[in-house]
Amino acid sequence: QTFTGKNALNLQTALKELVRATIESSGDFAVERFDASEVPFQTIFQSVQSLPFLSPSKLVIITNVQSCSELLERLEEFLSRVAEGVEVVLVDAQLDKRKSSYKQLQKLTKLTEFSELKSFELPSWVVEQARALGTTISKSDATYLVDRVGANQLQLMRELEKLSLYNPGITRQTIDLLTDEALQSTIFNLLDAAFSGDTKEAVRQYRDLRRNKIDPHYVIAMLVWQLFNVAQAVHAKPQTEQTVQAAGQSPYTAKKSLSVARHVTPTRLKQLVSELSMLDVQLKTSADADAGLELFLLSL
Repeated sequence: QTFTGKNALNLQTALKELVRATIESSGDFAVERFDASEVPFQTIFQSVQSLPFLSPSKLVIITNVQSCSELLERLEEFLSRVAEGVEVVLVDAQLDKRKSSYKQLQKLTKLTEFSELKSFELPSWVVEQARALGTTISKSDATYLVDRVGANQLQLMRELEKLSLYNPGITRQTIDLLTDEALQSTIFNLLDAAFSGDTKEAVRQYRDLRRNKIDPHYVIAMLVWQLFNVAQAVHAKPQTEQTVQAAGQSPYTAKKSLSVARHVTPTRLKQLVSELSMLDVQLKTSADADAGLELFLLSL
């Protein structure tokens, strides 16, 4: 089998179920794990060819498959040599669909892609997971949680587990108390505030980042990344989440990019990229980093 996709929670859940079933039927020693980015190909190759020891079957899990070029180049040979009683699961969250190896994996293995939920689906999912944990959260507070910590379902699940232990009812107050705002969300909110003309809020958010020891150069790197996403949204035809996602953005990022894009024209975006580039050079020489970034935010 091949497991891929950005939905880490569902991917890990499927893996855990396979491991559980294997241990239940064949014992604790029936599972072997290899990281293809660290272990030589020959070691992995020998493992899948060897018969299970003291058990009727074994499960071999190989992660970071794309980092091992020899494995992908010899994929057909590799799979043809798997011993009877050995189940192999190839795992890589970000397989490149443009490569011939991806088509081979589709042809030679059962490939399962674990896709992220769409942005509008996440709040309902959060409400359902909270209920399963024996607690409650309103739809609006679920939306707030997603906006605060990001769209990664694995991270959202961890936060829900923590919140459910603190209080039987999850509220916006407990979310603020027990969770940290994801840097990606902060930068999007900062840009949204600045482009909306709420410069006071934009500067406040930047100063919060600095109080949390986020380096100004890292803030610039995040701004560059976000402006790249916004550029895709600005130039998307039509300007829909589906179009922006087709350019490679996650559903959550696409939604946020479009919310910022409505405030900026293509010409202004080009100017901002140029200004940010000049600011980056200045900060690496003599300029005051905080003053320079705050002025840039005010200029938005």
